[in-house]
Amino acid sequence: MLPTHIAKEKPNDGSNAFTPNPGPQKHQFVDEKQTSKKQIWYHWFNIRFRQHMTTETFLFISLVVVFYRLQTISNQNSQVIEMVSSMKSQISILGREVATGKLNKERNQFDLNTKPLEQSIADVLKNMKMEPIKDSRESETEELITPPHNLNISISKKGPFRLFNAADYSNGASVDSAHSSNSNLNPLIGFDQSNLVLLDRPQPPAGKAWCSNEHNPVLTINLGKYVKPISVSYQHSKWHELIPSDAPRTYDVVACLDFYCEDWKPLVSNCEYSRFGPSGTEQFCNISSHLDVSLIGKVQFRFRENYGDSEMTCVHLVRVYGETKTPVIIEKKESLESEKTCADLKWYYHNSYFKYNLVNKSCSTLYGNDCCSDCPECCEECLISDYNGTTLIFIVLFTEIGVVLGLVLFIVLSSCYRCFRPDTKRVS
Repeated sequence: MLPTHIAKEKPNDGSNAFTPNPGPQKHQFVDEKQTSKKQIWYHWFNIRFRQHMTTETFLFISLVVVFYRLQTISNQNSQVIEMVSSMKSQISILGREVATGKLNKERNQFDLNTKPLEQSIADVLKNMKMEPIKDSRESETEELITPPHNLNISISKKGPFRLFNAADYSNGASVDSAHSSNSNLNPLIGFDQSNLVLLDRPQPPAGKAWCSNEHNPVLTINLGKYVKPISVSYQHSKWHELIPSDAPRTYDVVACLDFYCEDWKPLVSNCEYSRFGPSGTEQFCNISSHLDVSLIGKVQFRFRENYGDSEMTCVHLVRVYGETKTPVIIEKKESLESEKTCADLKWYYHNSYFKYNLVNKSCSTLYGNDCCSDCPECCEECLISDYNGTTLIFIVLFTEIGVVLGLVLFIVLSSCYRCFRPDTKRVS
């Protein structure tokens, strides 16, 4: 009997059955996925922005408002300072005019009152009879004393003048940097040291010059006292063999009649600093006595050319000599405290330069206490605005404040960037 082959039938697992269209289920899954992604974005935005970013946004807006307010206050302060300076100048001019008019009026009134007084005194003395004076040694001799018939009362209309350097920093003079050319002594970052060009000393140091790269630089000076100008002078530091090419050769000086020096009157023109004179000497230019100039409080040096340097003109020391009716009192501290200050500065300079940098060693301190004879090196290296321990504390304090504000601003900007940055992660 032959074996028979029976084919095994595969059980029907439904694979051959009719399968419905899976399309609607797939679209439903995509819609649910998009809805879930939108909910996640909304939830993230709600947590990050509404809860965490409220404080940071408020802080950022507050910083912007504070900075804007500080800038506004700074501009207002600058305007107020400028207005006050202009008012001071106008009040000073008005005061001089009032004082001059009042003085002339008093003199005229006094002259009018003096004439009848002279006449009455002369009449009284003429009609008056003096008693005879008897001397004990000459009993029989009588002498009649008669007064002079002409009695003159004179008033000096021109008081005594006193000559002094009105452009000396120690006497209250200062450089008007706002109406002067840009210079190396007035940097963008740091203290203004322009008054070094007015520090009256026997020999100006070479490294403390007022240098400007403008073609015709101007130097405007607020004088320490209102004076009638007599002469001006310039002094360069000592040189070897040839005069430096940046030394000024010719210059003009004008008297400023207003605060901005827009209205001015010439004092000297084409004044020359000769290279043939001794090295480092002061050379004068006298102002004409026929020039009708009243008391002035501001002058401007206008440098026309130097000795060949096309990029820089360096000015070392200028002076303005004038006459004043009132005596100039220069107070010098002569006490044990001044002697101790000078001795300490001298010891610090030669033995502990670190301590010397921490103490107050400005030019006002050194010249005010007359320390230049004890420590000439200190006076040669002094600055108008000194860098000392107090300055170091302020620098550290403002640096820390700047770092803190920078970190806060960085955190705020970083948070804002993360808020609005698109999410690159894919939601599974």
